[in-house]
Amino acid sequence: MKSADIAPCGINCSLCSGFLRKKNPCPGCNGPGGKPAYCTDCKIRLCPEKASERELCGTCAQYPCARMKSLRKRYALKYGVDIYENIASIRNGGMDAFIAQETEKWVCPACGERLCMHKETCPSCEAPNPNYGPVRPR
Repeated sequence: MKSADIAPCGINCSLCSGFLRKKNPCPGCNGPGGKPAYCTDCKIRLCPEKASERELCGTCAQYPCARMKSLRKRYALKYGVDIYENIASIRNGGMDAFIAQETEKWVCPACGERLCMHKETCPSCEAPNPNYGPVRPR
């Protein structure tokens, strides 16, 4: 995992099923080309309030906007990822500490491979993903 894998909304793209797939992997929000249409046209990434497409939404005066609220609700309830917590973690401890935390959190306890936030089981060994599932945003 690296800082370029963190989308402006706080999603860790390196945990996405598109990023992890073997054939035609997505390069992530900050990567060059090859993204699915919903990422290419992402209203959050392309938001005119930000100075650049890579700027974290947490630095914006409008944060949290309606788009972020909607995305947070969907990811927290469906996948167990709270993007507000991700952004707060980056703000409080810095990007390197956040990436270290994510690297440790998203390792399969059974086989040691990277877990996918979009899958209930490990993509490598099918062990349960302990991070998957609904969380109630605080």
